[in-house]
Amino acid sequence: MFDFLPDIHLLHFVRPWAWLLLIPVFIFWWLYRTRGQQASGWAKLIDQHLLSWLMPKSQLGKSIQWQKNLLLAFWILAVAALSGPSWKKLPQPVFSNLASRVLVLDLSASMDSPDVKPSRLARAKFKLTDILKAIKDGQTGFVVYAGDGFVLSPLTTDTDTIDNMVGVLATNLMPLVGSQPSKGIEKAIELLDNGAAGEGDIIWITDGASDRELSNIESLMSKTPYNLNILAIGTEQGAPIPMPNGSGFIKDSKGNIVIPKLNYDELASLADDIGATLTPMTAGNDDIDLLLEREQLTIDEKLEKQDIMADSWEDAGFWLLFLVLPILLLGFKHRSMFAVIVIMSFSLTISPDVQANPLEKMFLNKDQQAKKLLNKEQYDEAYKTFEDPQWKAVAAYRNEEYKTAQDFFEKGEQLKPADQHYNKANAQALAGDLEAAIESYNQALNLDAHHEDAQHNKQIVEDLLKQQQEQEQEQNQQKDEPSESEQEQNDQQQEQQQNENSQNDESSEQQQESSEQQQQEPELTEEELQQQFKEEEKDQELEQWLKRLPDDPGGLLRRKMYQEYRKRGHRQHVYETW
Repeated sequence: MFDFLPDIHLLHFVRPWAWLLLIPVFIFWWLYRTRGQQASGWAKLIDQHLLSWLMPKSQLGKSIQWQKNLLLAFWILAVAALSGPSWKKLPQPVFSNLASRVLVLDLSASMDSPDVKPSRLARAKFKLTDILKAIKDGQTGFVVYAGDGFVLSPLTTDTDTIDNMVGVLATNLMPLVGSQPSKGIEKAIELLDNGAAGEGDIIWITDGASDRELSNIESLMSKTPYNLNILAIGTEQGAPIPMPNGSGFIKDSKGNIVIPKLNYDELASLADDIGATLTPMTAGNDDIDLLLEREQLTIDEKLEKQDIMADSWEDAGFWLLFLVLPILLLGFKHRSMFAVIVIMSFSLTISPDVQANPLEKMFLNKDQQAKKLLNKEQYDEAYKTFEDPQWKAVAAYRNEEYKTAQDFFEKGEQLKPADQHYNKANAQALAGDLEAAIESYNQALNLDAHHEDAQHNKQIVEDLLKQQQEQEQEQNQQKDEPSESEQEQNDQQQEQQQNENSQNDESSEQQQESSEQQQQEPELTEEELQQQFKEEEKDQELEQWLKRLPDDPGGLLRRKMYQEYRKRGHRQHVYETW
């Protein structure tokens, strides 16, 4: 019954401004008290100097004194209940979306078709950039495909890394021509299997696929729990595909110009069969909004929300209502007092949310103001306003400032130690410090072995770390083994050295010949020397401009995919080269 006594030192009021209502309470009570003797029914019929002889003073005041005291007690209890007395903290989850999705982009030759200006690929890159900007949380991977599928980015929370690749993407980067989207979808499924804990979405940006490929995709998606969202780019009329060198258009084996057309009906049939979302490309952002809205609905229905534990004070003011109700029932017998009680009850039970905004700073403390900002998703302002370290950490976390959140989570004195380490681990994981996050999860599990959220998140982070380490090993192996391009560069350098040696020999011979000619030929005039000097300057300027020419911006991605293609050691059968 008295479980609150150990925490009574934490007593405070959730709405301390409510105590200001005692000012009008005492004013009304004083006015009610000044009625004094007039509260008696005899006082209205008999003069005051005669009434004092007919009724004793004790009997005269007895009829109204208890009413005044009862009314004052009611008002004080009502104000106390409204102020929200609290001495106990309750853990309150602040949800964080750990959704995963993989973007799959078609880089087959048909994407160069200009039936949508300037080209299908250019419009797809614009849409891809808009999608990356619209993604606010979760992990994102990136896959491209033509004759085969290639992973350009594993699942990551840093969408800027993917955005930096988009600008250099071109169809001629792919090591194998063709159009096999099933290979790209297969790579996307592998990414989600390794890092998404069985939940995620695939966003496929394409201009169509053959019946064979659509059948393969249907077979792949039927075996996975993932959702497929399709953004269709192109027109059903199509347009010829220009050659990379601008010398004409791509032709088939019979010499006919290829005109790729968007097979929207076939894509719609696939979407109906597997429950996918199909969206045609639009000039605005309606298509992107629809894709991400479907993803959000999926998250709400299926994805487990990982929570950060923060503390919220429990409002115990409702317990005082059990003392207020008997007073209200007693006042019902006296109509005048009952009317005053009802009026005051209505004024005291007005929701705090009805108060004018300018009064919030006056009546709400900093944490209460900040919590309203947090609910409005104004995370930066909420972070600046919060005084409680735990809620300050929550605001920083929601604002994706994970390192800052980590620092404040470490100050969680009011939280259970296990929850403190759990919150810290979540912030470390999203900040990219996976090893430290695993250590913090272990600390949480050592304190609470049944902490299911910590167990679940730890497994996800361990999978991500393993995937990261495997990629680093592959990169180190690639550095140790000289690539073909490096060997070609070495051969070119050797050839250049041989050419320079031969040029030096030739120049020495030319110098000897020129010296002999100088002895035989007459000396050059001053004007001829100036003309020769100007020509040499022009040659030097030309060489400098040639050195300033930028390298192939997509060369790194081209070499990366080519090396991966060679490592696979087999050639895909290509039915169509576009």
